[in-house]
Amino acid sequence: MTYLWGEQVMNRRSLVAVSCGSVLSGSLWVGLTLAQTGDDPSAAAVAKARDELAAAQKTFDGQSAAAEEAQAKLRKARHKLFAEEAWAARQAVVKVEALNTAANKALAAKKAQVKAAQAKIAAATKNAKKAVAEKTAAEKTLTELKNKADAQAATKVPQAEAKKILEQKTAASRKADEAVVSAKRAAEKMSAEQAAAEKLLAEEKVRLTSLRDAAAISHANALGGLKPITSQQWDYAKARHLLFRAGFGGTPEEVQKLVDMGPHKAVEYLVEYHGRPVLNVEFNILSWERRLAYEVHLHGAAKNRLAERDERRDATQHAKLVDWWGNRLAESPRPLEEKLVLFWHDHFASSYLTLRNAYMMYQQNQFFRHYADNFDALLHGIVQDPAMIQYLNNDANVTGNNNENLGREVLELFSIGEENSAVHKPDGYTEKDVRDANTRALTGATFERYSGQFRFHAVRHDSGPKTLLGKTGQWGPHEAIDVILEHPATAQYVAKKLWQYFVRWEPDPEAIERLAHVLRQNGYRIRPMLSNLFLSEQFYSKESMASHIKSPVELLVGTAKIVKLPKPNYSKWRYLLSNMGQALFDPPSVAGWPEGRHWINANLLMLRYTSVADLVKGGGIDFVALLKKYKLKNTEEVVDHLAQRCLLADLSPDKRQALIECLGPLPSSSEWDKQKKEINAKLQEAVMLLLSSPEYQVS
Repeated sequence: MTYLWGEQVMNRRSLVAVSCGSVLSGSLWVGLTLAQTGDDPSAAAVAKARDELAAAQKTFDGQSAAAEEAQAKLRKARHKLFAEEAWAARQAVVKVEALNTAANKALAAKKAQVKAAQAKIAAATKNAKKAVAEKTAAEKTLTELKNKADAQAATKVPQAEAKKILEQKTAASRKADEAVVSAKRAAEKMSAEQAAAEKLLAEEKVRLTSLRDAAAISHANALGGLKPITSQQWDYAKARHLLFRAGFGGTPEEVQKLVDMGPHKAVEYLVEYHGRPVLNVEFNILSWERRLAYEVHLHGAAKNRLAERDERRDATQHAKLVDWWGNRLAESPRPLEEKLVLFWHDHFASSYLTLRNAYMMYQQNQFFRHYADNFDALLHGIVQDPAMIQYLNNDANVTGNNNENLGREVLELFSIGEENSAVHKPDGYTEKDVRDANTRALTGATFERYSGQFRFHAVRHDSGPKTLLGKTGQWGPHEAIDVILEHPATAQYVAKKLWQYFVRWEPDPEAIERLAHVLRQNGYRIRPMLSNLFLSEQFYSKESMASHIKSPVELLVGTAKIVKLPKPNYSKWRYLLSNMGQALFDPPSVAGWPEGRHWINANLLMLRYTSVADLVKGGGIDFVALLKKYKLKNTEEVVDHLAQRCLLADLSPDKRQALIECLGPLPSSSEWDKQKKEINAKLQEAVMLLLSSPEYQVS
């Protein structure tokens, strides 16, 4: 309804403003109408009230605009302050790290000088002993000559020479003693300087630790992320938790290395993996061969034989591909990279059983690896990934004959999430967004089977205007992806999935929103978000630690790392993973593998136990060599070491006692070599029991 007020139209904003103060009654509207016709003597009063209302509205609008402007300035100033504080804190850390490095070098130099001084003392002492021995020998010779019964004149000459030699040896002995004293004084001086250097280094380390903690807080504030833990909260359990979650686990030495680094350097070491070596596993894979021109004219039986030959070759390549990735998962010096590749393989799921093209699956796996820490690049790339295009039939998506599979899954599974659709939220994306916009934007995106390359055919593309998530334009595939990335739910959805993968299954809405903010503000780069997450209090909370049910891949790879499996049989892994429900390159659907408790049921649990036991039993592990260096005194210490090595959940007293009884009395590890075969068998049995426990199923 439109109300005339004089010659003006009262707009919706004015109506809202008026309604904020009072509800306009029907009689007031009658009065306004009469005032307009001039029949009411209160026309002047009404006009005055109208002017007052207009002035009040103008004042209100001005104040609102001023308030909004002030709030914007406040936000900008706050962000500016956080940014400058973070930068200053980083520079302070860099400065003190340089001092720390210099102090380390100085200490190393002093240690070398002390070592050299100690060597001089040893040499001088040796020379002094030699001089004393020579002096003693000279004294003995002189005495013998003097004591000769027949003191003829001829013997005076040998006596004089012996006396002269004695004097020389006495002087040499005295000089050697002085050299020893001088060397000891020099060594004492060097030792004092070393002590001073050690004290300075200790002070610098304390200062550096404090600065790193402060820098982490400033950095988190500037990011708008989660609050970090402090260095004082860092311990072996947290370092182990980080290694298992940001990777697949490791040995006590690898955990201790992270402990010694401190939380900030430990997280940096794992997250900033691009500076680490790359595992070069040789793997030669071929794309499908295009048939020779004349072969298309062969009779049916010949064509079938050629098809069988090609399928056998590709199936062989697929098996080798699975083994190749198993190798990378177990042995890469960049464990977080492989864990992210596994995450994206599950997030952007496609299956070899559908494609029957090992080369395209290999390309996709390398694509995930190359852009593992950049969701923007992954989402843009997945719509032109040949494996995904074939898997979701986008090669059949052409203008006038749409196939909505890829367009739907980009919204439902890959970016915004089905939970944010109009089915679940009033303001969620709609079927029109799926069918009329995103699907049409992806028309013409296809691939070439034999080369495994992406192709875009403009003649098959719908270039008409499309309205996607409230924005209209002649969107193509990448323009549509940009619109999706701008939607606030996209960052929330991705942050939630990463939270469930790395932290715990139960969401923490506030934490997820902060992580989503970090993602969104940093162009969907994953590393800033993961660095903040892996340092956060939530990541190390009681609810998060030892709460993640390992996937079959995490179970096998983690076991291989914990027991240092010498020669993994990756071909066997292929079958073990398939039996446990996680065949690599073959997720069950486009939604990926079910996670969490879906990995555990009566049948799967027994398969998990037997798979791990089989891995250990057939792995050729020398447990005596693996454990004896830890100087374990008795059976109790062996069990405690194994429990700490393998478990993140506490072992109950009853189970601990059962393992002690299983092992029986053991001598000190220094004596194990005398009974190596028997003790190795006992240790293997104990490890198999420990790895087949419910406690080992979580990390």
